[in-house]
Amino acid sequence: MMEIYSHHNYSLLKASMVVGLQLDYTAVFGSYSSFLFVRTGNLVAPLIAHAFCNYMGLPVLLIPRKGLVSVAFVAGMLSFAWLLLPLTRPDL
Repeated sequence: MMEIYSHHNYSLLKASMVVGLQLDYTAVFGSYSSFLFVRTGNLVAPLIAHAFCNYMGLPVLLIPRKGLVSVAFVAGMLSFAWLLLPLTRPDL
C-alpha cells in the first residue's frame, strides 16, 4: 500500500481501495482454486485456472456505453455459475 501511495501519488483512501480490491480478488481466486482441487482431486485444474487468470487479468466490470460488453459479462457469469458443478465432477 505504501508503494502505491508514495510512488503513484494516490491518496491514502485510493491506495487502500486498490489494495483491498487485490486482497479480495486473491481471496476469491484462492477459494476457487481450493474448490477445484478438492472437487477434481488433482492439481491440473487449479494450475490451468491460475495460468488462465494470470493471462486474462482482472475483469472489467463496467464499460460506459458498451452494452454488448455488459451483456457478455452477465452471460459469462451466469454460464460460469450454471456449469461450475457439472464441469468439475470428479468422474469426468
